[in-house]
Amino acid sequence: MPFRTRTAAPRWALATLCAIVLAACSDGKDNLDAVPVPGAMYDASVRWTEYGIPHVTADDYGSLGYGFGYAYALENFCTVMREYVYAAGESARYWGDAGDLNSDFVMKLYNSDERVQKMLDEDLEDYTVQSLTGYVAGINRYLRETGVDNLAEGEEGCRGEPWVRELTLQDAVRLIHRTVLVASGQPLAGYIVAATPPDGLVRNERLPQAAAEQMFAGLSREAFRAGVGVPEPEQLGSNAYAIGEQAAQGNAGLLFGNPHFPWQGQQRFFMFHLTLPGEYDVMGAALGGLPAPVIGFTRNVAWSHTVSTGSRFNFYELTLNPDNPLEYLFDGEWREITSQTVTAQRLADGGAVEDVQHTFYFSHYGAIVDLGGINALLAGWPIGATGTLLTYSDANLENLRGLDQWVKMGQSMDLEEFTDNLRPLGIPWVNTIAADRFGNAFYGDVSVKPHITSAQFENCVRGLLQTTVTDFGFVTMDGSDPDCALGADAGTVPGILGYDSLPKLATREYGANANDSYWLANPRHLLEGFSPIIGGERIEQSLRTRATFDQAERRLAGSDGLGAAGFNIDNLRQLSYRATNYTAQITLDAILEVCRAIPEDPLAGISLEQEACNILGGWDRTHRVDSVGGHIFYELWRELRGAQNLWATPFDPADPVNTPRDLNTGDASVAQAVLDALTAAVNRLATAGIALDAPWGEVQFDERNGERIPIHGGSGSMMFSTITSDLVDGEGYSAIRHGNSYIQAITWDESDCPDAYAILTYSQSTDPASPHFADATKLYSGGGWIDMPFCEADQQAQELRRMRLFE
Repeated sequence: MPFRTRTAAPRWALATLCAIVLAACSDGKDNLDAVPVPGAMYDASVRWTEYGIPHVTADDYGSLGYGFGYAYALENFCTVMREYVYAAGESARYWGDAGDLNSDFVMKLYNSDERVQKMLDEDLEDYTVQSLTGYVAGINRYLRETGVDNLAEGEEGCRGEPWVRELTLQDAVRLIHRTVLVASGQPLAGYIVAATPPDGLVRNERLPQAAAEQMFAGLSREAFRAGVGVPEPEQLGSNAYAIGEQAAQGNAGLLFGNPHFPWQGQQRFFMFHLTLPGEYDVMGAALGGLPAPVIGFTRNVAWSHTVSTGSRFNFYELTLNPDNPLEYLFDGEWREITSQTVTAQRLADGGAVEDVQHTFYFSHYGAIVDLGGINALLAGWPIGATGTLLTYSDANLENLRGLDQWVKMGQSMDLEEFTDNLRPLGIPWVNTIAADRFGNAFYGDVSVKPHITSAQFENCVRGLLQTTVTDFGFVTMDGSDPDCALGADAGTVPGILGYDSLPKLATREYGANANDSYWLANPRHLLEGFSPIIGGERIEQSLRTRATFDQAERRLAGSDGLGAAGFNIDNLRQLSYRATNYTAQITLDAILEVCRAIPEDPLAGISLEQEACNILGGWDRTHRVDSVGGHIFYELWRELRGAQNLWATPFDPADPVNTPRDLNTGDASVAQAVLDALTAAVNRLATAGIALDAPWGEVQFDERNGERIPIHGGSGSMMFSTITSDLVDGEGYSAIRHGNSYIQAITWDESDCPDAYAILTYSQSTDPASPHFADATKLYSGGGWIDMPFCEADQQAQELRRMRLFE
């Protein structure tokens, strides 16, 4: 449906500089009465509000980047510096075996000086280059002022480390490009490096067809996907709602975004606000190294992202010349396999640094890969089972278009402009969910994917190897047929699907996503007929996706205990903090029926299984910090979820939210699986020294400077509010790896300012000495929100300090 746009009125005026005159002394800090030196290249004012959120205002993009770079480095310099080392291909140079030499080789290849310059020349607008240049200058200023020997300590610290240095514009581009390749070139690095041709004309002996078929039949889809290493929703996921007027209690749209990202490293979010008066005014968050919010809100629009199911690369199978293993067949002719050698460095025994070279090999599609690290059946040049090779094509290689796209998204005045700004197709691997002040909502998997049509999927996947790898989720086509080459859409970079070929939902009701495919964006508006490279249709959804839509549907019906039907900013914020375990909601009654039937033994007394069953019977089926029983259910479900014939009511494509359902405990094998899972759960917890009746907040926590902070939320395999944490013997689920991160809830009223709330679960800083190392984490633990101060008066009310930065 078309968007309902704002009425014909003047565009909203963007925030201007505050009336207070901000100036600075000669070093550009603290003294607000001085003025910049004549000819200063950068001049930015920074105001910090509660929980360490910097608000940067400047009159040009370079200064905007400069102020933000300094503010970010103040809290996270060491964290991002470590990633610049990786992006430059220098990890083994400084960390030896603790680094990643394969990654270094691939970064030397994909982040070479020539490629970086090409991206700067072809992919980035001048203002983006200015912003990045200023960003680097701001980080470097922080380093000069602080000194290497005074940098942060702690798990992510770098005090006194030899790998700390000033950065360049090229470093900034390298890290962004590495982040763009997180779903393609990064995880495939080891397989790209492993591809090495035989000496001379020696060839592997090809297996007979029957033997090859038998061996391929034994391959595991799960093991293959884990081996490739592309992040799954359990590793990088998210939930998001875009609420339109028809699903809201008021006239404006609402946006809820909840990325599930790592709690450590460069992929941590950081909250900030950038204002270029009259042109750009966005508050939100970004990953380390990105100079503008990638999730955020403005006076009129708000958006979030969720990791999409679309593939960012595809494989081709190459037929080799029987007389020359360095030639392959394409369009009836033999083509030469080309090569390129790169040099990295490695820290050797004794502390010496040595040069190490590696040669990569290429078809015209891209790099040759050897997937033998996943299964020996796929190893060799050629692959022994097929006599062929695999090469891969990466749709995100040299793609930095997203940087300009995110800025333009933030300049949009409504969703009509916003979606038009999605057309350049630069966002690398996420869905976009957005809402606006005018009651519009949007979902779209508008991200970079290889241009593979449904017809190519049907006609170009041929033979044993291609069919097997494609069935495992990685499209593999016949590399000898030019009809199987990637196509092009008008107005889009060649080789990727264009905007009009991608699934989208514009609605006045709601759209949502929780990392399953685009197919279910709204139960009443299923999206069908798109290329399989984007994702599956008419397939069973994850329990987290079902939880996402189940609670939305309950909210529309007003049957969730949160008052009148429809969304408002208050009940929207309650959904995550309720920490409801959806899987327990639909299975626990049946589980209790089975475990309550465990016969009593008067001589032995109550067993651990019976005690656990009793606790589960009293559990509130949430993972709030005061809930008791969630850890028992989690360990039980980990064991039970893979049982055969688990559900009595099978999946129905006509009812994807509510099927499959009904735990099939009428089947004796399933009932026994429940009992076995309960025994495994209590044994696992006993081994770890965790009491069965411990409150969740004592079991799952994050320790900061010696203080244990209770953390609510649970496994994304079961529920909406996601925290992924490993069980540590003697402690609990204290090793939190990823999950709820930057959560925002946004709407608008009749005022000029957004009604915006957010929380950053792990806080702004990775520096243990910072006042913002744990403050937001404690707020999250208590179920609180930051009232985001977008407008001037709100910023003044929350102001912690200000600074004028120039040089």
